[in-house]
Amino acid sequence: MEMDEHTFAIWASTILLFGTVIALRLITVLPGISRNPLLLSTHKHKAPEKESIAKEENEKTTKTNPVNKQHKPIKLLVLLGSGGHTGEMIRILKQFHRLSTFKRHYIISSGDSTSIENITKFEALKSNKEKEKAESTSYSKAIKYTKLPRARNIGEGKLLATFHTIYSFAITVLTFCTLSRGEYPDLFLCNGPGTAIPVAYTLFAMKFLGLCKTKIVYVESLARVQQLSLTGLLILPISDRVVVQWKPLARRYRRCEYYGILV
Repeated sequence: MEMDEHTFAIWASTILLFGTVIALRLITVLPGISRNPLLLSTHKHKAPEKESIAKEENEKTTKTNPVNKQHKPIKLLVLLGSGGHTGEMIRILKQFHRLSTFKRHYIISSGDSTSIENITKFEALKSNKEKEKAESTSYSKAIKYTKLPRARNIGEGKLLATFHTIYSFAITVLTFCTLSRGEYPDLFLCNGPGTAIPVAYTLFAMKFLGLCKTKIVYVESLARVQQLSLTGLLILPISDRVVVQWKPLARRYRRCEYYGILV
C-alpha cells in the first residue's frame, strides 16, 4: 500500500521533530550536568566578587529604570536558496518597511556563490539609499552570513539525498547550539529550498525546549499553484505562519494565508 504525499509529509515531519529534539536535548542538557554546582560536592563555594555584585546591581537598575530601557532591533534570520529561491526572497525583502532596523543574519548553502553575490548587491544598494535619505542606523550594518551544507543536491538519488539531509541536520544543530541566547533570531523567514527544513526544525525544537522564541514564517514559491512543495508540507506543521501566492493553495490547506503574488 503506497503512501500519498500528504501522509508521507506528516510521518516525515514527526520523525524529524523527535530526532531534532532528542539531539538538542543531548547537546544542551548533558554538558550542563557536569557543571551543576549541586553535583560538585567537593568544590567549596567562593564568596561573590565585587565586580559580579556590581554587575548584578547594574542589571537590576537597568530592568527597573524605564529611562535605561532601549528599543532592541528585531533579529531576522533569512534563508537563501540557490537560483530562483534567492531571487524571490530578495523581492520579498524589498517589501519590508525599514529593513535597516532589523539585524539581518543570512543563511546560504555551501557552494552557492551566486546567492552571496546577489544579497551583497542588494545590501549595498539598500545601504546607499539609506545614506541618501539619512536613515542609516547603528545596527543597519550588523549583517551576518552563515554557510550550511545543502540538504539535497539537484538530481541526486534518494539514498544520497538522505545522507546529505542527515549531515545537514547535524551541522545545523551544532551551529545553532554554539550561539548565545542573545543571538537567537526573533523571526526566521524562508521559502522553498530543502535547507530550510533542518533550520526550521532545529529552531522549533529549541523553542519546544524553551531555548528561544523564534517565529517561523514560510513563504511558498510562486511556482507552486496547486499543491505545496515537499519543503512546504514538512514545514507546515511547525510554522507560525505559511503564506502562499495562489488561491488554490489557500483553499486546499487550512493554515495557509493568501495575499496575492508577493514576488
